[in-house]
Amino acid sequence: MNDSAQHDAREARDEWSRASDTDRIQLAQLLAYAAEQGRLELKDYEDRLTRAYAATTYQELDQLRADLLGSPVNPRRGGKVNPAPSTLLLALLSGFERRGRWNVPKKLTTFTLWGSGVLDLRYADFTSTEVEIHAYSIMGVQTILLPPEVNVEVTGHGVMGGFDHDVLGRGTPGAPVVKIRGFSLWGGVGIKRKARTARR
Repeated sequence: MNDSAQHDAREARDEWSRASDTDRIQLAQLLAYAAEQGRLELKDYEDRLTRAYAATTYQELDQLRADLLGSPVNPRRGGKVNPAPSTLLLALLSGFERRGRWNVPKKLTTFTLWGSGVLDLRYADFTSTEVEIHAYSIMGVQTILLPPEVNVEVTGHGVMGGFDHDVLGRGTPGAPVVKIRGFSLWGGVGIKRKARTARR
C-alpha cells in the first residue's frame, strides 16, 4: 500500500472513530461563537447544537462545522477544553446577574441573603459534561435559566420557602447534565427552561 492509500485509509477510519464528550463540547463552543458573530441564525444554531450533543462519530461533528471554516475557534480532535474555575456568585443585601456568553465551570455556588440573583445558562459555554450548581437562598430569591437542550437533576429543598423541582421539557441525549442542589429558607430558588431569543 503506498503512502497516499495509507493516508486515505487512516482518514476514513478516523472519520468513523467515536467522538468524545470533549469533542462535542468544543464543537458546541464553535457553534456558539458562529451564532454570536451572525454566521448562524438562532434556529440553525439550536438545531446544530442538538445534533452536536447527540453525535457519536467525528464524521457527524465534521459535517456540523463544515461551513464554518476560518473561525478563530478551531476544535481539535481529542483536545482538551479549557476548564473554568469554580465560581461563587454572592448577593448580600444586593443582587447578582450572570448572563450572556461566559464559561460555565464544573462547580458553581450561588448565595442570596436578602438579595436576588439571576443565573442564565442559555448563551453560556459549557466546559464540562456535568455541572454542579449549589444554590442557597435565605430571605432572598434567585432564578436559574436553562437552555432547552441541557438535562437537569434537582435535589434542593425549601424550608418555609420554595425550591423548584418541576422543570418543564426534556434535554437532549448527550447534552450536559446540570445538577442543582441546595436550599432556600424564607426565600426561593426558581429553575426554568427558557428558549433563547434572537440577538440584535
